[in-house]
Amino acid sequence: MSLNAAYLKEIKQEYEQIRFRNRQELNARINEIHTKVPQIAEIDETIRDLAIDAALAALHEEDDDKKAADKLAVEQKTGELIEQKYRLLVQAGYPKNYLAPVYTCEKCQDTGYINQDYCDCMKHKIVERQYRHSNLNRDLAHENFEHFCFDYYASESDGVHKLTPRENIENVYQSLQQYIPHVPEYFDGNDQIKASILFNGTTGVGKTFLTKCVAKELLDAGYAVLYTSASNLFQMAADVQLNKNQIEGSQEFLFGMEQCDFLIIDDLGTELSNNFTASCFYSLINNRLLQHKATIISTNLSLKEIRELYSERIFSRICENYLIYTIYGDDIRFAKRKQWQSSVSASRPD
Repeated sequence: MSLNAAYLKEIKQEYEQIRFRNRQELNARINEIHTKVPQIAEIDETIRDLAIDAALAALHEEDDDKKAADKLAVEQKTGELIEQKYRLLVQAGYPKNYLAPVYTCEKCQDTGYINQDYCDCMKHKIVERQYRHSNLNRDLAHENFEHFCFDYYASESDGVHKLTPRENIENVYQSLQQYIPHVPEYFDGNDQIKASILFNGTTGVGKTFLTKCVAKELLDAGYAVLYTSASNLFQMAADVQLNKNQIEGSQEFLFGMEQCDFLIIDDLGTELSNNFTASCFYSLINNRLLQHKATIISTNLSLKEIRELYSERIFSRICENYLIYTIYGDDIRFAKRKQWQSSVSASRPD
């Protein structure tokens, strides 16, 4: 699922296409205005002539003071012509900047870079590519809130929890429905809103399904969402640590992990646990919190086990900054298999 050189090349080609389309748009606007307001065509021609004459004069003029004075005179005359052009545009019913260069992203002017750094639009494209080439892309067609089924959760008490599994999952479901509309407030800087989520519970109770339900809603709302398993995440981090950057674009993969709006880490605790993974995990979730980005984690571990397996500071960051949903009940996969076997038996002739 990593972003390799082919994906980067694809993104750069996309920027070239964007710049080409925008140049075409600008040329169409220029032709339109020159046809409707001929005076502007004359002004543009005069500005071009002034620039050419000034360049030629500068080549032959040896007196620096005269050269500076001529340059200033040309700049003043050009400025007056541009102001005249603006007035004519407005009089003709067009905005003042109608003939300015057209950019899809004003910040980087459709290059993808600001100085040597990735622009936000480039970061979003990187995350988008990673999502497109992940398994999450095809899963969301059938793993979403529309297909969520409460019938797999028992209505009888399990003798351990106050709520029945059915009552608990209904509460979780309603809470998540209320969570989605408040997400923009978090990204607007409201520190009272929690956007990160921890789903924990035993195997097969629907944690991964719920993460994908949330992911579908967030993607539909326009957020950059990236999904990975914990084992894959920490393996990629180890590749970078051991300078295996040539293997499947590990650095770019981790870049996407850091920059996406929502990072989904599935099956935390199934990876090989050691000091490196604990340190990497803390750095990731802490940096994302500092950058006001959200993380959604599913795990079979209890909160006590998270504290013991990783560290007190990881436990503290999760408890303070995450919405925590504990899911319990019977293994849904077993229930589905039993349901399927019953339907097969019922369909067989006597």
